Amino acid sequence: MYDNLTFDVDYKKTADFIEWLFKKNQLSPQLVLDLACGTGTLTLELARRGYDMLGADSSAEMLSVAREKEGAEKILYLHQPMEEFELYGTVDAIVSVLDSINYLTAPDALEKTFCLCANYLNPGGLFIFDVNSEYKFNTILGQETYTYETDDVFYIWENDFDPKTKLCNLYLTFFCEQKNGLYQRLGEVHTQRFYAHVELKNTLEKYGFELLNCYDDYTDKAPDSTTQRIVYEAKKIR
Repeated sequence: MYDNLTFDVDYKKTADFIEWLFKKNQLSPQLVLDLACGTGTLTLELARRGYDMLGADSSAEMLSVAREKEGAEKILYLHQPMEEFELYGTVDAIVSVLDSINYLTAPDALEKTFCLCANYLNPGGLFIFDVNSEYKFNTILGQETYTYETDDVFYIWENDFDPKTKLCNLYLTFFCEQKNGLYQRLGEVHTQRFYAHVELKNTLEKYGFELLNCYDDYTDKAPDSTTQRIVYEAKKIR
């Protein structure tokens, strides 16, 4: 079901951009961690490009889907939450995409995650992640309701963003077509937190990262007032 929610995500473009950052920093990583990898679509795309991949996620259901995909036998998937992940050694790069950082709904969870990333990242390694912008929380999500339809599922997406708490509840209702032609109704609630740029920058620096740059949604353009997804490029310097 999750892959239905990301039907409009261009994973090839995302992987191209990540590789562009690698080359820009003269980095040739061998081992890469995809943190909060979900169903492993990006993990698999990077593995196909020759990187040894690890994928970590808190959802056993998503990891089960990831392990069933063609080529997944080359990837080590770990059932671990972002703020508690544990590796057997260090990696050369860490990526975390599709606003996974926003799912860390408490500041101490952000601190723990960035601390672990610094702990398991080799010196000079890159930490690449994205977050939803303030503009997106206020304007695109806000109190808006959206409907989507694919070949086998129809779903409603209702949002409730509170600027005071910085939390946004996302209420998803799915109507999934069954083999008998009837539809099954399913519901999920997700919560995201808005993180201001200064909060992310200060936390990165606290744990030994240098923030190199920010980008507008996996392009080489700088974010502006209407950017919805901001990509962060940070390097471990100590």
